[in-house]
Amino acid sequence: MARRMISRRAKGALWGYFFVLPSLLTFLIFSFYPMMDSVILSFQRLRLTGREWVGLRNYASLLGETAFFTILNNTLLYAVLIVPGGVLLALIMAALIFRMPNSAQTFFKSAFYLPVVTSGVVLSIVWLYLYDPAFGLLNYLIGQIGMDPVLWLADPRFSLISLVIMYHASHWGGSIILLTASMGGIPKELYEAAAIEGASIVRQVISITVPLLKPALTYVSILGTVASLQIFTEIFVMTRGGPNYATTNMVFSIYEYGFIRFDFGRASAVAVILLFITVSLAIVQFRVLRSNVEY
Repeated sequence: MARRMISRRAKGALWGYFFVLPSLLTFLIFSFYPMMDSVILSFQRLRLTGREWVGLRNYASLLGETAFFTILNNTLLYAVLIVPGGVLLALIMAALIFRMPNSAQTFFKSAFYLPVVTSGVVLSIVWLYLYDPAFGLLNYLIGQIGMDPVLWLADPRFSLISLVIMYHASHWGGSIILLTASMGGIPKELYEAAAIEGASIVRQVISITVPLLKPALTYVSILGTVASLQIFTEIFVMTRGGPNYATTNMVFSIYEYGFIRFDFGRASAVAVILLFITVSLAIVQFRVLRSNVEY
């Protein structure tokens, strides 16, 4: 009897591995193998005749470039300007939407999620028109209050923050939907008890909603950090990394090294450094924000 049970479990496990195998092979071939090969390539120089091992020379040449530190600073600046404010924005919008009737919730969820599923190239072109120094809507609006036109994408003082504003306006729809759904799992009795005690709506959000949403907030924060470190389409379409490296991040520099300069060794070195930064930030965020709250 025991042998039959073991054989049934073994067959069930084999069927499970059988159904997982296509996805596993896809991951190993198209994700894991290229990633490992990129790590190896970061210590090599690619030539027409083959690969040449150069050790840490690619990393040393990167650290010897002044522009690399500007690019590294821009990459981290994107994360700092996008993630905290974006998570807070998503939380506020989710809290407001959650208190609406179902029909209104559906409308606003769709409205916020629509830019997420829209092509990044299309969004970038739309924002190019909004930021146009001569005919853009933003300069028209500030002109109505007597301000001079702003070179949103051509002035180093405004170019990076302009891309950040665009990101906030179009990339947090999925997080809003996730947080709204997570709020539905919080027992209503907690809010009713807080209301009886005289707690305001703001106090209820701070003392009840935020602590119980920690798992969802951790997920949103980590995914937001990864996405903010990998911005590419907006930079490629709108600024090409300019002016004077003001909007260039590490992902765009990988494109420049690899597909413009054809220096795949240094491009891989940048990718490895970016991977290290991404994993490190994700681990720190997980340890700081993780929660064992159950309800």
